[in-house]
Amino acid sequence: MEKIIKKKLLLIVSMLAVTFALAGCSSSSKKVAFKYNEDDMKNYAISYAKSWMSLTQVDQVYNYAVENGTDEGLTESDIDAIKVFSSLEADYGKFIDFKSDYDCEEVDDKVVISLYAECAEKEAIVKATFVDNSVVYEYNKYMYMTQNSVSDEEADSYLTSNGVFPYKISEFEVAANQTMKDKMKDAGANTVIGMGIVFIALIFISFIISLLKYVPALLDKETREKKKAEKAKKAQEAVNTAAADDEDDTPTMRMPAPAAGIVDIVNTATGESAMNDSELVAVISAAVMAAQGGNTRVRVNYPSNDKLVVRPRRKNKR
Repeated sequence: MEKIIKKKLLLIVSMLAVTFALAGCSSSSKKVAFKYNEDDMKNYAISYAKSWMSLTQVDQVYNYAVENGTDEGLTESDIDAIKVFSSLEADYGKFIDFKSDYDCEEVDDKVVISLYAECAEKEAIVKATFVDNSVVYEYNKYMYMTQNSVSDEEADSYLTSNGVFPYKISEFEVAANQTMKDKMKDAGANTVIGMGIVFIALIFISFIISLLKYVPALLDKETREKKKAEKAKKAQEAVNTAAADDEDDTPTMRMPAPAAGIVDIVNTATGESAMNDSELVAVISAAVMAAQGGNTRVRVNYPSNDKLVVRPRRKNKR
């Protein structure tokens, strides 16, 4: 039985290990499937960006492109790019020109070209994302080569000169290019805001904690009633004890309980024991013992007229 359980556990662990391994491989399996030249991509992105910017300069042209762009052959990505560039001047100032330097980065199966745009107020980063368009490119290349009987190089040169590439722009993004001064300014502002929020939260928590002492008094009425009842009970017990002490004015002494419970009745005149006189003496002795019951207060009285007194008697050890 234990061997079967061990085999099942080993099988489960192996399956989990294979699953995680495959998941790790799948995350890095996407790669760029098309050929590209970084400089050509940069020039392509600059040309498209400037063309979309020109459409945003005139409100009537911009509105027409957004509303009727699909009818004029524009794709959804083109219209989104026009909308992105429409806010460039409002956020960063009037566009001047793109700088010569750029960045190129492969992200999964895409290529991202980052352009640096000089504007009147501050510099902006324009990111163009390129995706695979090799199917359309290869089809156009094949048709051109068949119709004109040219080589691959001639067909590639013709297509690229007419703006047909094995890739296309899927989207544009515009963001501020922060300098070190801007980064430090934002970091300082975030630090002040964060510390302010922390201090406000601590003050609020301290205020809440200070109010907790009033919660039992407001909600726990039973506890208050019990405390009042206990105080009244203690006061009554104190009054009863004081009254009992006042009533007991007779001198008393504490007598030790008889060791073996034996009582002897002695005649004070003769000093002789009266234990054998009658059954009445035995009954009286038993009643006296029951009344004493150990460490009890015993009132000491003078001898009676018959000169009999009851006193404890210890049993002699033999």
